[in-house]
Amino acid sequence: MIPTNPMNPTNPTNPMNPANPPSPLLAQFLAEAGDLLARVDEGLLRLERAPHDTGLVNEVFRAAHTIKGSSGLFDFPELTRLTHAAEDLLDAVRGGRIDLDAAMTDDLLAAFDLVRGWLAHVTSAGRLASSAHAAAAGLIERLRGPLGGEGGPSAAGAAPAGAAPAPRGADPAPEWVGELGRRWLEDTASWLGQTSATVRFVRYLPEEDCYFRGEDPLHLLRQVPAVERLVPVPPETWPEPGEYDEYACLLGFVFATRAATGELAHLFRYVPDRVEIADLGAPALTRWLTGGAGDGTGEGGAPGSVLEGAPGVPADAGEERPETAGDARTVLEAAVRTLSALPENEDDRATRVASAAHAVRGAARVLGLESALDGVLDSAQDGASDGALDGGSADAVEAAARRLLTAARQAAPADAAAATAAVAAAATVPEAGPAPASGTPADGERGARVGSRTLKVEQEKVDRLMELVGELNVAKNALTFLAAAAEEEHGDRVLARRIKDQYAGMHRIAEELQAAVMDVRMLPLSAAFARFPRLVRDLGRKLGKSVELVTSGEEVMADKDVIEALGDPLVHLVRNSLDHGVETPERRHAAGKEPVARIHLTAASDGDAIIVEVTDDGAGIDPARVRRKAYEKGLISEARAEAIPDAEAADLVFLPGFSTAEAVSDVSGRGVGMDAVRASAERLGGTVAIESAHGSGTTVRLRLPLSMAVTQVMVFSVAGQRFGVPVDTVAEAVRVPAGEFDRVLHQDVIQLRGEIVPVIDLAAALGMPWTPPDGGRDVLVVRVDGRKVGLLVERLHREVDVILKPMEGLLAGHGAFSGTAMLGNGLVLLVLNMKEVLGVAARAA
Repeated sequence: MIPTNPMNPTNPTNPMNPANPPSPLLAQFLAEAGDLLARVDEGLLRLERAPHDTGLVNEVFRAAHTIKGSSGLFDFPELTRLTHAAEDLLDAVRGGRIDLDAAMTDDLLAAFDLVRGWLAHVTSAGRLASSAHAAAAGLIERLRGPLGGEGGPSAAGAAPAGAAPAPRGADPAPEWVGELGRRWLEDTASWLGQTSATVRFVRYLPEEDCYFRGEDPLHLLRQVPAVERLVPVPPETWPEPGEYDEYACLLGFVFATRAATGELAHLFRYVPDRVEIADLGAPALTRWLTGGAGDGTGEGGAPGSVLEGAPGVPADAGEERPETAGDARTVLEAAVRTLSALPENEDDRATRVASAAHAVRGAARVLGLESALDGVLDSAQDGASDGALDGGSADAVEAAARRLLTAARQAAPADAAAATAAVAAAATVPEAGPAPASGTPADGERGARVGSRTLKVEQEKVDRLMELVGELNVAKNALTFLAAAAEEEHGDRVLARRIKDQYAGMHRIAEELQAAVMDVRMLPLSAAFARFPRLVRDLGRKLGKSVELVTSGEEVMADKDVIEALGDPLVHLVRNSLDHGVETPERRHAAGKEPVARIHLTAASDGDAIIVEVTDDGAGIDPARVRRKAYEKGLISEARAEAIPDAEAADLVFLPGFSTAEAVSDVSGRGVGMDAVRASAERLGGTVAIESAHGSGTTVRLRLPLSMAVTQVMVFSVAGQRFGVPVDTVAEAVRVPAGEFDRVLHQDVIQLRGEIVPVIDLAAALGMPWTPPDGGRDVLVVRVDGRKVGLLVERLHREVDVILKPMEGLLAGHGAFSGTAMLGNGLVLLVLNMKEVLGVAARAA
């Protein structure tokens, strides 16, 4: 029985066939390919530093081989050809035939970059780009260049290096050629004897899990040209019917072909360890036939004869009696398997036993041992005919088959007397039960097996859980409004207290559930750091600088949204360090530094935030040059340039449009990098700071929240409308008498513990009519860009945990609001973007 490979893309009903989108298996391939490509990139970069690390070479080769093998399941020929060329080059490096150099590494990285781009196109379009063939041609040629012609079948038909094993020639023919049948081998030797030709004999033994490695045995066999004969080879022991796995390949194959050895070597180049080739002529076959080697498995070559006794197939030899000793042994083995797994139904058992008894008698006749079994099988056949089979009949037939099989293996069939004696001797030896199939665990072991504890979940499902947690928080917060209504409107304090008790219980559960979902969303920062070794290598080579990237803190965890949003700011910072901070080796040598510069990318936890730093040991920031550039570009006035101290001059690099580059290039010069870093950090609810020492290096520090999914906000009212601001921006809340407000340069201010704090009328800034009371006024003090600002509000409420939703509709582009949230009483809460609000207030003033 040959299971149909469900992953064969030529099958029109195959779910992976691109003609039948969507395909879950294609989605799985794309997800796994992303991880494998990252592994290849990381491994190649490490190989540049340790080119003789065999374990690392093997790791990269396996990842490339997996991508190539999996791509063969789909209609992506260009992808398979390109990854095959890369795999051949890595295989040559692995085998020690060539040494990996920088140029080869560049080509390999470029090849897998192209694959990454193709897969992105497949994700969106379901197919490769139309330019794939042209894009791959040049890379394939470069990848195969160092191989000197290796990797494909040569014109002379020689096997490529590192592919299938060299064929056997004048050596004795291997025993497995007998699987093709003695009669056919005699006919073949006869006609070969009239010529000087040879025939290639091949044994192909696929691994059981070959289908899941991108290997389709039937697809391979269909591509073999000029096949003269092919016979499937069953396993020594078939698994029990209940344990049979239809997706496991249990068959091997022996075939004869007139195809050249080079063609065979190229065809089986991905599975060289599973193939053996023998190139035999008439002399070798004649020696094998006259030497009394194995008799083969079928004179007539009927494929069904070798499948006798497969699971679910009764060993009934009544219609086709065995004709050779090899057939007889096969029939006996099938009879033993059949008798070892009889059905419960009495009639079916009787039929199976009678069939097995008939088959055993036929096998004994072929072996010349029928007289040795007189009377042993009669009761079984007679009892089966009238349905009166007793329990001992099946055991008797099985015992007879086992004794006969033992005798057939110990004595030549022609020596009937010796065989009869062997049968008699075997009758006194108790037979052991059938051995379990190879790889099948015992009952005790099966119960102790532990599966994987890792579960891959789609991101959308986790996001949906987070939304449900947000809705639970809204429902929970509604209880506080309900308690207030019970006490204030109905005067029932007991009911209000009970509602508050229920709120406390729900609050605890909601917090634990929220923490659990947040834990699922947490990822290590290594996911954000992974791209930078490649970026530093490529950009360093382009700029002519020798740079080493040192990372630490990759195990620090943060929310997946923060990890994803962190990527672009870090790219700007690392590129800025490479272009503006790190010097060329010549300049570093002149400054007394090591020629190889270092960029440190570090991360650390800080309470409910993470701190990410990018540090280089380059030239640092020249305060005078920064002030001059900012003035030349019109970003600051001359007076401002003269007044800024050196300690604050470095902050000018964050101004929109600022750049110290003399000319615009594809790396820098447009003045958007550092401004984008600050904007990204603030959009995430974080901050950015810079420290630099001229001549010694620069450090840029990002402080970001652990999560963007759940935000704790302070709720307050202005002109009858409730608003919120993130709690981490709030410094304090105070009530200030009206008489303590002062005015400085047309700006209201208050004095808090000796510090002058400007106060903004939030209602006026938002264009809402409201008159502050004459008595005490509530002021919410917030920190924006490192300075304190007071917000004059109508009433302060409390802190709540909310899940922010982005603004939609007409307010989608309004910068004053960072998002919305639902309160427990059903009202919508607008969360303010304080930097934009203060900008609006400053422009209005």
